[in-house]
Amino acid sequence: MCFCLLLMPKFYFPCRTICFLKANLIIMACMKKYLIPLSIAAVLSGCQSIYVPTLTEIPVNPVNTVKTEAPAKDFRLAPSHWTDVSKIRDEATRLSYQVSIGKMTKVQAAQYLNNFRKRLVGRNAVDDSMYEIYLRSAVDSQRGEINTEQSKLYIQNALRGWQQRWKNMDAKPNNPAFTNFLLEVMKMQPLK
Repeated sequence: MCFCLLLMPKFYFPCRTICFLKANLIIMACMKKYLIPLSIAAVLSGCQSIYVPTLTEIPVNPVNTVKTEAPAKDFRLAPSHWTDVSKIRDEATRLSYQVSIGKMTKVQAAQYLNNFRKRLVGRNAVDDSMYEIYLRSAVDSQRGEINTEQSKLYIQNALRGWQQRWKNMDAKPNNPAFTNFLLEVMKMQPLK
């Protein structure tokens, strides 16, 4: 009995070649139904192997173990504060030049500046928060998602937020040098 009679009882194909071709066409039609979902599944199964960098910083033991928080009453900036701001500005200028000649990326420069800041003045909540904003802005700018003006506005908005919170903070850090450096660059009122 011909295979064609099983698949298509209305038609009788006496030739085996024709039967074979028709059977292959039926099998291919069935495969088409599953080919697209299988190819999509194959493509999506590789999604977990793509590395997407994160912007979170791994907590480490503080470099500067000197207490940098001071009570709101009788608050004074550290004696070296404005000198530290100047040193951060000089380092930022040096790194900016390295970026302009193509020796490093904006993100690398931001990371170098953060390491310099932590070695110089240690960590504090205000500077750590502003560094996260600064880094995110550098990453977005480097990816081409935002332009220089948008990056500047993003940082300025975060700085305005800290200026408002600063007045009511109970435990102000006594050396927010990185934040005051950014405020100086943006021509905004420094934290005092």
